[in-house]
Amino acid sequence: MFESEQPYLVPEKKSRKGKMIHKRVRFYFRFIIYLGILIIFLGCGKKGPPVPWDSIVPKRILNLEAIPREGRLLLEWTSPKENTDKSPLIDLAGFRIFRAEGILINGQCRGCTEKTNLIREIKLDPKEDNRGKRISIFINDQEPKKVYVYQVVSVNRRGYLSSPSNPVTVYWDDPPDFPKKISGEAGDKRIDLYWEAVNGATGYNIYRKTEGEEFLNKPINSVPIKVTYYTDLNVENDKKYFYSVRALKRVVTTDIEGIGSSEIAIIPTDLIPPASPQGLVAIPLKNGIELNWKRNEEPDLLGYYIYRRRVGEKEFKRINETPIKKETYLDTEVEIEQDYEYIITAVDNSPRSNESPRSEEVRVKYRY
Repeated sequence: MFESEQPYLVPEKKSRKGKMIHKRVRFYFRFIIYLGILIIFLGCGKKGPPVPWDSIVPKRILNLEAIPREGRLLLEWTSPKENTDKSPLIDLAGFRIFRAEGILINGQCRGCTEKTNLIREIKLDPKEDNRGKRISIFINDQEPKKVYVYQVVSVNRRGYLSSPSNPVTVYWDDPPDFPKKISGEAGDKRIDLYWEAVNGATGYNIYRKTEGEEFLNKPINSVPIKVTYYTDLNVENDKKYFYSVRALKRVVTTDIEGIGSSEIAIIPTDLIPPASPQGLVAIPLKNGIELNWKRNEEPDLLGYYIYRRRVGEKEFKRINETPIKKETYLDTEVEIEQDYEYIITAVDNSPRSNESPRSEEVRVKYRY
């Protein structure tokens, strides 16, 4: 019986050992497969070879402007914020200005496309963030009867250039003379300017500043003025303003601006008084005579003055030193059986304290 069971027991032990070996083989096989998949997956993040530095440059400037100002040419543009790959532009070093020029013949440029020259290089402070800032520079070497085409490129710290900006064409000639005999009139929140016409001028620009300021590079008029007068309604009363007028001369599509006129200082002033108060009534009471009237609607109303006289007196006398705010007043300085006449006026809060015409008179006898 013992010998008959031995062949059965021995194969059973070998079978268990074989199963363990088989499991280990399967484990290592799966591990190798998973590791290969992981390597393939991580490798998928690569889109291609590294991008060369010379292909990462500032974006092209698209808003270059050329504006004649006082016999000079003002170039303005906005500094780019990004590179061509949309990454932040953190290494902007400066700008280069290029110019082509030709001769103006019959309204056309001869030679403008033949050669472009570098005329100015601008270096920026590396400590400042100039992204998105407005850049301005004056060019002073224009010659009459010539045409100029300007473009600007950005430069990063590695010396790589952006694509050239939008081109701007300028038709140049001698600027016009400055306007003479400038004068002005001050009104209520308005200033009227007048000047003498300039020979050959096709329009005018108006510049304004306040005390302690400089004239801006942009006039207050949105389009050239074709007449020799201008009304400025964007002013405050009792504030000093300084004005200068510059003449324009149109050459093809360019408005060449001459130097400014002499400055003129004007202070707008409120000269308009409130309306005369209405509805005045006088009521005798035990402790005096009470006056009532309708409220004035002026937004700059300060208050009211009260005037009184006895019947028989020639002039009214004001009885309150400072304007009262309410539309009622009790006069306690009265005598029994005496007849009184009253009028009131309204006054505004301007430095001139404009006073209205007098109200209608009311007459009352104090009987208490």
